[in-house]
Amino acid sequence: MKRFKWFALPYFIWLLVLVCVPVIILIVLSFAKTDGVSFKDAQASFDNWKELKQTYYLKSIWNSLRIAFISTIICAVVGYLAAYIISFSSIKRKMLVLLCLILPMWTNNLLRIIAWEKLFNTQNIFNIPWSLIGSEGAVIFVTVTTYLPFMIYPIFTVLEKFDRTLIEASKDLGVPAWKTFFKVTLPLSIKGVISGVIMVFLPAATGFAISERIGGGNILLIGNIIQNYFDKAFNFNLGAVLAIIIGVVMIILILIFQRSDKEDQKA
Repeated sequence: MKRFKWFALPYFIWLLVLVCVPVIILIVLSFAKTDGVSFKDAQASFDNWKELKQTYYLKSIWNSLRIAFISTIICAVVGYLAAYIISFSSIKRKMLVLLCLILPMWTNNLLRIIAWEKLFNTQNIFNIPWSLIGSEGAVIFVTVTTYLPFMIYPIFTVLEKFDRTLIEASKDLGVPAWKTFFKVTLPLSIKGVISGVIMVFLPAATGFAISERIGGGNILLIGNIIQNYFDKAFNFNLGAVLAIIIGVVMIILILIFQRSDKEDQKA
């Protein structure tokens, strides 16, 4: 394997340039006062971190985590049901059915969000007299439809590799079907669920396009504030602080998910 270690060099350079360097820049910006990204007259300062005391930021972080959590739970329930039906069905071409479910991922994400925005407006093809733009339900709905394929695919992959003889053995022992599911099928497929949860929760909690287009400015998430500081207000220092905070929160959540997965495997 040592002979092929040089093949990882391009990936290492890619990781260094596009991940490590930007993170270092964010950390430096968070502890400084600068004019944009120019460090010409930069001064060390902790004022950016003191801004986190404002309830404005805490409320946006709470909204982001809450909406992401609700969307992830819905994706987990619907995604598991869809993956279970496809996996345990007698359909010959299961991958074709799965392909139809994940096909929307091949289109531009922003175009799909704009399409939902047009449908939720009062001026739409269904002539709905009221607008859903600006409602939390609409934001959650679009979030679920956007990230649902990321939940279905990992669960389906785990279920396809599942040893079906364990279910047959459970039936032979007289265990009810519902108990077999909760005692055998679900525990052995929980790894796919955890992978799906991570793939859905992270972008749902940090994104800003859905809340900006569908939320209509009424649903304020941390991603919108960070985007505003970098794109409009040009307050890169405070934007860097918020980006670091949300990144740390995401890392902690990932470690929690991984720890729970290891504990389930030991059990």
